[in-house]
Amino acid sequence: RLLRAMPELLMLIKGIVAATRSVAMALVLLAIITYVFGIAFKQLLGASTSDVEGRPYFGTVHAAMHTLLLHGVLMDEPGLLVKALQRESVVYVAMLYFFIMLATMAVMNMVVGILCRVVSMVAAAENEQLTSSYVADRLQALRRGHAGDITKDEFMWLLGARKFCRLMEDVGVDVYNLVDNSD
Repeated sequence: RLLRAMPELLMLIKGIVAATRSVAMALVLLAIITYVFGIAFKQLLGASTSDVEGRPYFGTVHAAMHTLLLHGVLMDEPGLLVKALQRESVVYVAMLYFFIMLATMAVMNMVVGILCRVVSMVAAAENEQLTSSYVADRLQALRRGHAGDITKDEFMWLLGARKFCRLMEDVGVDVYNLVDNSD
């Protein structure tokens, strides 16, 4: 009932489902980038850089990836990590900034773009289906119950009917061009 009452919600859900594979691949790319940078930071810094509570940011590859995910991708107080890296070397800060630009700005914005594109495509398809169904219902009412294909004579009769012309204009059909090309 909820989805029938709010078709926009249904379009969003269909769009997200349709984009699942593309988004999953983008997240796999993000995981690979995080893993590579996690190894680099672990090898270069190890346990030498720690947070306020004394826990090392890059003690293990897992800890390095967790640190990069929280502070670099999800942007949870990245300033704390930058200050800790500044104490070691400016080169490490530049590496972190490069990771942030690559992971957050490129990959995460790519995910947003994928979702927007797919949701708009699904919405267009849904609107086209609704329009087609609306026209078919209205056309059936104008035909007064005739079933089957429309004959040329019936089409010419429909072109003379005001309701049919208004219906076609409502859905964006150029009726004058339709009349000109009806032969």
